[in-house]
Order: sequence, then C-alpha cells, then structure tokens
Amino acid sequence: MSEPSQQQQIEEIEAQLKGISEKDKRDALFAEEANKRFENNINAFKKYFPDIATKFLSHQPSEKFNLFLNENGTANFVDYDTGVPLYGEDPLAQSNSQIEQMFKNPIMGKVDHSRVEFLKNETNFVHIDLMKSIGRVYNNASQNLGENKAVDERVPSAIIFGVGLGYYLNNFFDKFIADYISIFEPNEDYFFASLFTFDWQSFLQKVDDSGSFLYFAIGVSESEMYEALHDRANQIGAFSVASALFFQHYPSEAVNRLIAEFKGNFHQFFMGWGFFDDALLSIAHTVENSHKPVNLLKPENKISPDFNQFPIFIVANGPSLDKDIEVIKKYQKDVIVVACNSATTSLLNHGIVPDFHVALERTKATEDFLVAFVPEQTRQEINLLVLNVMYPGVLDLFGWCGVALKGNEAGTSLFHITEYLKNNRITTTIGFSNPLVGNTALSFFGSMEFKNIYLFGADNGYKDPNHHHSKGSYYYSGEGKTIHAPLKMGGELVVPGNFGGEVITDHFMHTGKVQMERFLESKLGTGLNCYNCSDGTAIKGSMPLLSEDIFIESTNVSKHEVISFIKAEPFKSLEQNINLEEFLDFDEFEQLCNVIAEILDSEINNRADALQQLLKSLRYLFSFKNHPRFTHLYLLLEGESLYVTSVLISLLYNFGDDKEIIPYYQEAKELWKDFILEAPNQYRTRWNVLSDYSFDYSKPSV
Repeated sequence: MSEPSQQQQIEEIEAQLKGISEKDKRDALFAEEANKRFENNINAFKKYFPDIATKFLSHQPSEKFNLFLNENGTANFVDYDTGVPLYGEDPLAQSNSQIEQMFKNPIMGKVDHSRVEFLKNETNFVHIDLMKSIGRVYNNASQNLGENKAVDERVPSAIIFGVGLGYYLNNFFDKFIADYISIFEPNEDYFFASLFTFDWQSFLQKVDDSGSFLYFAIGVSESEMYEALHDRANQIGAFSVASALFFQHYPSEAVNRLIAEFKGNFHQFFMGWGFFDDALLSIAHTVENSHKPVNLLKPENKISPDFNQFPIFIVANGPSLDKDIEVIKKYQKDVIVVACNSATTSLLNHGIVPDFHVALERTKATEDFLVAFVPEQTRQEINLLVLNVMYPGVLDLFGWCGVALKGNEAGTSLFHITEYLKNNRITTTIGFSNPLVGNTALSFFGSMEFKNIYLFGADNGYKDPNHHHSKGSYYYSGEGKTIHAPLKMGGELVVPGNFGGEVITDHFMHTGKVQMERFLESKLGTGLNCYNCSDGTAIKGSMPLLSEDIFIESTNVSKHEVISFIKAEPFKSLEQNINLEEFLDFDEFEQLCNVIAEILDSEINNRADALQQLLKSLRYLFSFKNHPRFTHLYLLLEGESLYVTSVLISLLYNFGDDKEIIPYYQEAKELWKDFILEAPNQYRTRWNVLSDYSFDYSKPSV
C-alpha cells in the first residue's frame, strides 16, 4: 500500500482539527445549556425540596466524576463501579426502550392475602370477623378473575432505584400516575450530574400537578434506604407502598442488594399494626392500671454512673438458652437476671430465681400463665416489668411492679393528653418494645441506660424445627416432649446466624430481630454494649459472644443496691390526679367515623376512582395522627385501617381489569364501611371492658 500523499495528510489533519473545533463548539454549547438547566433545577428544588437544593448547590463531586458528550451531542456519564459509560450512543432511545420493556414486564411488589379468610377467631375479636369476611371476597376475586399483570393508569406506589442522568424520567409517568413516588439514588454524584442533564423543574411540576407525593433518598446506603422507606410507611401508612411498581434504571451491585432486601423484607411493611380490639384493650387496661399504685418509668431519670455499668442478663426462652443455663447460674449473684415471660419457667426449673420478670402479651392469658406456672411465694421474690397496656390483674401478682408507657398506643395517647392537661408534662415512652418479650426487656434496660447488656435465648428463630424454645420451659414435658406448641406467625425465612450458619425464623420473629436492631441503632453513641450470647439470628448492633467467654468484672456496688436504686429512682409513683375517663371523647370519635364512612360512600366507576376514595379516607384519618387533642381517636382506628386498606388495595390491583374488579371491591368496601359506622358504639360500650381471652394451661396442646 502506498504512503498517503502530503495533500491527503493535510486534509486528514484539517478534518481532525475541524472535528475538534466542532466538538469544542458542542461542548461549549452544552456547558452553557447545562449550567442554565442546573440553575433552573436548583430553583425548582428550592421550592419543593429546599434541603436538596442547599446540599447540591455546593456539592463537590469525586475525582471519578466524568460527564461527557457522545458524538450526537447527548450527555453520558462514566459509571463508578464498572469504569464504562452508563449509556450507549443514544441515551434517549435507550431510556425509551427501557420504559417500554418495563410496561411489558413490570415488577410489582404485591402481598398475597389468600389466607386471611381462614383466620381463627379464638379471641372473639370483631377485627378477625371483619378480616375473614373481606378475605372471602378477596379469594372470590382470585378464583373468578385473572391475575392483573398490567401497570394501571393510576397505581398506589412507584419505587424507583437509580436516577442516572434522568433521561428515562422524561416519559416515565406519561402512561400512568403513582400516588406515592420514591426515588432512591445511592450515589450523590450521579444525582448531581442529572441536575445538568435533566429538566427536574418540569418533572417536579408534573408530579405536583398530578397530586402525587414524591420522596427522595440520595447518597444513602442500602440499609438506610430501606429504613427510609420503612419509616415513611410507618409515618403515613403502609398503603403508601402497597402494590408497588419497582423500577431499576441502571445495573448496580448496591441497587441489586437493595432490591433483594426489599423483596425479602416486604412483609415488614404489613405487620405489627395492632387493630381495633387491641386499641380498645389498650384504653381499658391503661385506664384501669392508672387507678393502681403504679410505679411509672421516667426514662429521663437515668441510672446513676455508680450503677449503670452493672451487668444485665436478659434471658429469653429460645432453644439456645439450654446451653447457657449453667453460665447464668454461675453469675446469678453478680448480675441482674431479667427473665422474658416463659423463660422464668426455664430458670426456675434450674434453681435460678430471676430478679425481674418481663411480660408483654396484654390478654388475660398472661395472668393465667403466671398463676399456673410461677408459685405465688416465688412471685413475691421477683420484680415485674410491664407496659401500660398489660392486663391489670397481672400487676398485682408480684412483690413489686414497674410500668413503662408503650408508644403508638391509644391508651398511651389518652394518658399523655390527661397528663399534659392536668400537670403540663408528658412521660416519655420506651421505643421498639414489641413484638417479642425480648424487645420489651431490651427496651426497658436500654432506656434506663444500663451499659452492659447480655442476651441469652434471644434466638428470634431456631435451627431445629422441633426445638423452638428452651426444653426447661413449660412448652416441654420433663422428658423433653412438646406439650404446648408455639404459634407460627407468617412464612418461614432463613437468615444468618449469630455464630455463623443459618437460622430458621418466621415473619413475626424476624420483626422482633429487626426491632432489636433498631433499638440498638437508636442507642449509638450512648456507650451501650450489647453482647449477644444466643445461638440464633445475628442482630446488627450487638457483639456475638460465646457464654464461656464472658468475664464479669467485680464492681463496688452489690446486686441488691442496684435493684433498690432502680425501684427508687427511674420509677416514680403515679400522680393521683390522672383521671383518664375525662378525655375519652366519644362524640368526637363518632364524628370522625361518620366522615370516613361518607368518603367511602362516594360514587366510583373504575380502579383509579376506588384508589382515590380509599386514599382520601386514609388521609382524613391520618390528619388526626399528630392532633394535640385527639391522637387517641386516630390510634383507635389506625391499625384496623392499615390492615383493611392493605387487603382492599391488593384486591383492587391483584385481579381483573379496571372494571371487572369493581363489584368485588364494592362488596369488600361495604363491609369496611359498616364496621366504621359501628365503631363508635363499640367504643362507648367497650372502653372499660378488660380482656377475657384466657387459656387453659392444664391441657396440653396437640
């Protein structure tokens, strides 16, 4: 091949120079437009999300930051994880294609409520009757209609992972509207880049015009993103994530892990709300307990530094307790032993009398259990710790009783209203105190600011399906055979173990594990050391510690002195002028229920109308959530409304098309409306009716 001529070389150089010149012009034009777009976007965020505007106005990106132009003048960005561009040569076409694929194969977060119809109502709760009736309609729809796999014109929730440069958001919501939109972007630099490439101003205006609620989580870890959505679901209701459309914009290990966590733990958004009967018991028991000589925990009265280093052994009744009994026996004189309900029977069978017994379940069955399995003379040697919603008879069974206020309870809210209006102060609640008794015990002693807490038998699961509790407890006979089978709550999960390996748990126990983790996270920076000696689930925030490696240092105070201090200082006698009956507000509750029923009675024609009807009723109810005077009325209906609405939204979106599902929805909604109209009468007649749910512990269960 002949060498290029001088003329050809000159032409090639001229072409290169021309290309460079044209690129410089494109870059300069893009820079001008991008800077203007950034300014407009910042102003838009100042209007809707001022914190985001402030943060990114002065954001300094990483040295990896590489925003560049493709040959066709479109912006592109080099991915930090892979080192290659996020997009091809035509990002707009690529993003449009991605949206088309989403509509063909949408990923929906749905909850199956097919088992609701078959709930057992051993407690005679009106809540169970309602759920069974609605569950029957749900299953009828499931049997008679096909599965709904489409993205409807209006959906409850869209959860978006990854902003990238924002191209796909141009027409993401062209074909549908989501009432609740959550946008997660793990990398702050990516979002920063989108401020130069995407018209956020128009997007935010579009969302605002549609009446949707938009939430951002930018630059946070996977676990923080999950917590952000969980906290928001708690604040405004799990209906905000029901029947959620999931969308992942770009491949990312961080986002993949996050989506896997969402799918694995989606059940947590739909558990542990309480319900109407529960709320009525909360008020009845709190009112009755307020008439007793109660020792009320004041968490602001911290344990003195002279005592707070004293070790606390919290003993739950998981199967791994059996291997640690001898260690607990060895140290019992040098530590405070706190037994979690049935764990007391295990300890007593090994000659260990706990210093504190903690109980959580609010029904009369708790009293029946204690009378049946803990002798009266022994109970007089033990101190009791319970929450204000406990069955009142339980408070009289022990030598001394301390009570703490449980958050998010109708009875607690009524107590706070009375306390504030009478004495101009409010007693702090203890957090993360349910659903397991181990949660209650950890919350009690962590809230008192003890610094060295050891967990035994807090397995939150089991390795052997036939060995679900300590074999020394009342669940087993002397030969180790099961005589009282435990309840299984929800489907099984497999999670990492505290000392490695895997542990079987269910949704209920898993929520207990997560609640422990949230409590420990809330205590970061306080000096709390939580040692997990249980051979069960791993608990983030605790330190795995084999019981044989425990070393208890001698202290200058005795166990007796510490217990006496607890009973005298953090706990104080209840003021005599607390008369909760003055603020029950029956008429106001009836008015609240009538308005909700009126909203539910409005005419609907399709799925979108039905969704808006439900959300309007919920938003009205939730407007009372932080009401200074009527929060207890909101809490009477909160749990019930969340349970029912989750099933109704799933019914609406899981089956049939836009019109086919409406008769089923109408039937289920009428059941809910009738319940709402009857609720004021239930409140008037049951506000002082204590739990009557009992259990014959003398009869072994099969």
